[in-house]
Amino acid sequence: MPTDLSAYRSFTFKAGGAHITRATPAAVWRVVTGIGGDNRYYAMNALWTMREWLDALVGGPGMQRGRTTDGELRPGDRIDSWEVLAAEPHELLALVFKMKAPGDGVLEFAIRAKPRVTRLTVTAYWEPDGLAGVLYWRAMQPAHILLFRRLTAEICRLAEASQASDRTQPMQKRTA
Repeated sequence: MPTDLSAYRSFTFKAGGAHITRATPAAVWRVVTGIGGDNRYYAMNALWTMREWLDALVGGPGMQRGRTTDGELRPGDRIDSWEVLAAEPHELLALVFKMKAPGDGVLEFAIRAKPRVTRLTVTAYWEPDGLAGVLYWRAMQPAHILLFRRLTAEICRLAEASQASDRTQPMQKRTA
């Protein structure tokens, strides 16, 4: 598995989606880094769950949900059956796919500040291991197209809602 960003970005296959939001990069980051565990995956959770069950059936970590940290994410931390490869606050989260599969995968969340908006891009990178890996990717590809569009839209919606909620909360008095 790659240890740097340029390595996985050169994988054979990739699929992704993007969405623009008025939420700040910090608000988007809070939602992105809340992925997994009790929050699940924000979109099409039945598909994620089905993949977890299939992984568990072949002896993989698919049904292991939870995190190794409650704080800021760092490389090596676990989120369900993913391992954090990179965590650059308000900019990038890269997760290594740890389920059993015929190849290597990385799921990348990239957050880019633009004038008055934020762009969230989610990309899955896949390096197949032989023909089985190519067939696996091809079987998953149709779901990826829809999944990443919905995932980015839902993350952005949640970030906007969170930011709006923060603005409506009364400020707490500071004590000296």
